[in-house]
Amino acid sequence: MESKVVLFNSNGIKIGETYARRARQLVSRQRAEWLGENQQAIRFYPEMENMDGTVTEPEPIEVQDTQAHQLYFAHWSRGYYYLAVIDEDLENYVRVTFFDGYKRILPKEQVIELQEAFNTMTFQGNWQEGLFWYNGVLSSLQPLIMAYNDGDVEHVSLSQLRAFFPR
Repeated sequence: MESKVVLFNSNGIKIGETYARRARQLVSRQRAEWLGENQQAIRFYPEMENMDGTVTEPEPIEVQDTQAHQLYFAHWSRGYYYLAVIDEDLENYVRVTFFDGYKRILPKEQVIELQEAFNTMTFQGNWQEGLFWYNGVLSSLQPLIMAYNDGDVEHVSLSQLRAFFPR
């Protein structure tokens, strides 16, 4: 079984645990730094806070930038759907590109039009592009603003959204 690493926020407050593999990934992407040489804990930096203490302002996300392609929610795994564009129609299948750059060929029934998704699916946002996904609603599409069920609100990128069918 893979070992776990303690996760601290930039203020030194313990906010949870993550697997060592994910911790190494965050450190390599300069989203976190190791605390001590034994690599048992990391300090996690949210998307807008840099390791040197400066703050980067988020750039507004413009949905109209994607109007050359119609947006869909496409199935990725474990029942989660992420935003994607259809690159090619292959009769009963479609080739899609997700907003993180991954490509897949999916049965057409695993690709949901936006309006249908808004009417039937539950949405989650990847809070500050970190480790956790939380339920919420899209309170604005231009720019994309996610209003989380706990009251937090943030500008999100297209790759920070996912949806699933409620059970």
